[in-house]
Amino acid sequence: MANAVIEGRTMRLVGVSLLAMVIDFLVFEGLLALGTGVELSQVTSFFAGAVLIFALDAGAFSWAPDGAKKAVRWVLCGRLLLIAFLGLLLRSGVFSMLTRNWHWQPHAAILAAILIGTVILLAGAFLFVFPSVISWPVLTISMVVYLLLLKLTFVGFVNLIPEEAYYWNYAQRLDIGYLDHPPMVAWLIWLSTTILGRSEVSVRLLAFVCWIAAAIFMFRLTQNLYGRRAAFGAVLFLAALPFYFGMGFFMTPDPPLLAAWAGCLYFLERALIGDKRGAWMWAGVCLGIGMLSKYTIALLGVGSLTFMLIDRHSRSWLLRSEPYVATLAAAVLFSPVILWNIQNDWASFVYQSSNRWSGSHEFGLHVLLGAVVLILTPLGLVGAVWLLLTKRSERISYQTDIRRRQYLWTVIFTLVPLSVFIVFSMLNKPKLNWTAPVWLAAIPLLASDMANTSDQAKGWWAMCSRRLWMPTIIILLFTYGLSFEYVTRGMPGAGLMTPGRLFGEWRQLAEKVAKIETMVEAKTGSKPLTVGMDRNFIASELSFYNDTAFNTGGPHLFGSRSLMWAIWAPRSAAVGRNLLLIDFDRKRITSPAFAQYFDRIGEVSQETLENSGRVVGYFYWRVGYGYKGFSQSDGAENSPRAAAQQMGN
Repeated sequence: MANAVIEGRTMRLVGVSLLAMVIDFLVFEGLLALGTGVELSQVTSFFAGAVLIFALDAGAFSWAPDGAKKAVRWVLCGRLLLIAFLGLLLRSGVFSMLTRNWHWQPHAAILAAILIGTVILLAGAFLFVFPSVISWPVLTISMVVYLLLLKLTFVGFVNLIPEEAYYWNYAQRLDIGYLDHPPMVAWLIWLSTTILGRSEVSVRLLAFVCWIAAAIFMFRLTQNLYGRRAAFGAVLFLAALPFYFGMGFFMTPDPPLLAAWAGCLYFLERALIGDKRGAWMWAGVCLGIGMLSKYTIALLGVGSLTFMLIDRHSRSWLLRSEPYVATLAAAVLFSPVILWNIQNDWASFVYQSSNRWSGSHEFGLHVLLGAVVLILTPLGLVGAVWLLLTKRSERISYQTDIRRRQYLWTVIFTLVPLSVFIVFSMLNKPKLNWTAPVWLAAIPLLASDMANTSDQAKGWWAMCSRRLWMPTIIILLFTYGLSFEYVTRGMPGAGLMTPGRLFGEWRQLAEKVAKIETMVEAKTGSKPLTVGMDRNFIASELSFYNDTAFNTGGPHLFGSRSLMWAIWAPRSAAVGRNLLLIDFDRKRITSPAFAQYFDRIGEVSQETLENSGRVVGYFYWRVGYGYKGFSQSDGAENSPRAAAQQMGN
């Protein structure tokens, strides 16, 4: 009988959803015929279908007791409304991508958008019609899948941010080392773009793969430490918390670092807590791969040594070969970077070490605290402090030895790396993303606290954590969907594009600059060298979107900083050429100081950037004819070591 009821309700949901799809399409076509805008038509038609689904399926929500049915229905309606808005965000992204990026006709694009939106609504309705299937794994997996779909929808729609374009330029000059980062990000971009060609999707694809690898490691790590229920929560945290969400979307050195850090934690837990000898070698492999991404993963080595010194059971590893063989394996994998630094006067190590600590000092602990709030959310920060630092003796005194050691492992592998950044921030301002991998060791503990059932939640914080995390994650889901829409629509209200902005109309900028290059070439008979006048954003974006990696330069041609562009486009190679200067800052590009570098220089011109007919920025350009370069020796100033020292000043 129960199976027959479930089957009947399922058929009803599917039938109503199919009818809603038809109504949705007809309403869209009708509104278009009446002259309504495309976007307004698709939003209105979505709600027409959603209302139909929920209205005709209302009778199916009959699982509540009669006395509580009215109250339950209000709660149910609120939840279904949330699902409807989440479905709308994803559907709108699909529709905009198809019409604006892929240039589909609205009549065709709406069919794919309707299918996506209806699937989200149907899944939501199904979960609430059959509440018995809303288990913790189903709920967490549903949210993770939604976030992954959101990323896949916008991965080719959002222009590359300047850092991604900069690392794409790394990949065009494949090497075993670079000035400001190890080579892993370049190798990954080279691999994906070689196979799939030059596009936003191909640049970002392996960031998505790295996130999946990190999620697998975090699931297994958390399952070992705190059980399967907490493991699903850990994956949800990795999908939903802001910086980890971004690491699975934008291709920078952080995604491979995230995967390697998570993998290293997993194998170190297996070695130190699980006493698995073979895990040491894999921990060393992950450490080596991580150091090819960012040097900071070496802090896990310090954490391992600290744990072995403190934990009596683990001290025996200090007298065994496995940890040392693992260290050797990491060093072998990292050796290409060492070789590059030997060949280039230790430029990368100078840039990442002494330059970070030298120079003028500035208190930055408040910046570090703000970064942690952005990484974990305020709720996560409070939870981490409470779980890691307060009442530790009460938490472990009555537990088994293995539980005590697991908790100690979590504390050490979080606080030891974090302490280095705390010391650094006493004298310097840290970057916002630096401590994101550090908190991976604490995520299993946070997930365990969030995943507690009502019977397991003990104490005021456990109850608060259990009740507040889901609303927090729902807010994050809406934030990501709205943010993607906001960025792809030109960030209305954010003002005009300025130097230093990550998101903007970079593709349109490149298209207009390409036309100017053609015009200048036709006039002079030679192709100009295009120079972005900010540190590296403009040059990186133009080189990617115009595929001109080897015909682009930076402000180092005039004595300013431009990271690797100073090495890729040396001043000596530009001497005698015509330069096309591009900038968002009119005051900077109109400086009379530029005249000394050329035989003659043209006037400044202005171009407009638009999104959907709305002005989102201006850029300025001028042509310098016959670049003279500097009078001093060019070679030394364009060496990696010189570039590193210049950036440290």
